[in-house]
Amino acid sequence: MDTLFDLIIVGLGSHGSNCFSHFSGKMKVLGIEQYVSPHTKGSHNGETRIVREMGYSGEYVDIARRSLELWQKLQDSTSEQIYVNSGGILFGHATDSQFRDYTQFNNPNLQQLKHQEVESRFPIKTSKEQQFYFDKSAGFVRPEIAISIFINQGIQKGGKVINNCRYINHIYKDDEIHVYTDLGVFRSKKLILSLGMGIKRLQNTYQLDVAIYKQQVVFFKTDNKNFDKLPVFMSENNSQEVYGFPRVNGEVKVGLHHFGPSLEHPDLYDQTKSEEGTVNQIRQFLVKYMPELKDAAVSRVETCVYTSTRDHNFTIDFDPRSKNTIILSACSGHGFKFCIVMGEILEEMFNTGVQKYKSFQLSRFQKPKF
Repeated sequence: MDTLFDLIIVGLGSHGSNCFSHFSGKMKVLGIEQYVSPHTKGSHNGETRIVREMGYSGEYVDIARRSLELWQKLQDSTSEQIYVNSGGILFGHATDSQFRDYTQFNNPNLQQLKHQEVESRFPIKTSKEQQFYFDKSAGFVRPEIAISIFINQGIQKGGKVINNCRYINHIYKDDEIHVYTDLGVFRSKKLILSLGMGIKRLQNTYQLDVAIYKQQVVFFKTDNKNFDKLPVFMSENNSQEVYGFPRVNGEVKVGLHHFGPSLEHPDLYDQTKSEEGTVNQIRQFLVKYMPELKDAAVSRVETCVYTSTRDHNFTIDFDPRSKNTIILSACSGHGFKFCIVMGEILEEMFNTGVQKYKSFQLSRFQKPKF
């Protein structure tokens, strides 16, 4: 294989795979993946991810809307089920500051529902302290299927992939970037580092200020068809966020946002240990808000990770040493929904040399020391 490329993308998970599809055919592209993507050793496994505009503000709004457009476009182009427009429901206490903020953002698709309307349409128990909002544009996507499609699209357009290849580092030499891996050195004009939780290995180089959190979601087995009409949901009560999905293949998936032990290093990631506290807290939620599901058996528990910054915003920026390298860490526990627009965003960055999203800039914490 020729070792000189126009663009190397390291990491073919959520965002790297979209970039691989987007740039392949436009230039000579190599995708380097530590495992074989999609896989269960990152943040994209677990069968479903919420896509939504509800709850977002500022610089996220435009990319959230564009993402929904692109998910629908991708769905229209294939017979595989990738995107489901189930609608979404957001509920919580009006006194909860996070919930109050979510409902005040400018989302034209968000409408408040009366309690009797909620209970007549969905298997959700209401209380007078709660407020309920419905977002008709929300839904969910199938992450593993989407990533497979992105990678296959890139290969069909001429992109090359090397699996089971571990990135070590990169150096700048003249007008080339030399990417060192355990399978050799590859050269490129441009580089995208989309390492998932592996980005923490570059913590000292870029002063990234990231932490890795182990996350577990719980799948409940049920024959209750009422949960087929459940929209994706987010419940924000007393600063505890619970989210979930309609019944898919006889299971209802429910999770806690930003719940789980932190990991000091990505190599310490252990998927086998179940965090019983997750199941217990979700059970308490179901008893109160979805009693038809409270006695459902746990069919399985899936584990993934959040690679989160202190402010929970993404890190998408140029390497301070070169406008030919972009660090792409659009994670923080809410990033998958945006992966479909990342190729567009990074192409604009390479073309203009400008990173226009201030919330995602490296310098917002501390400038790297070079």
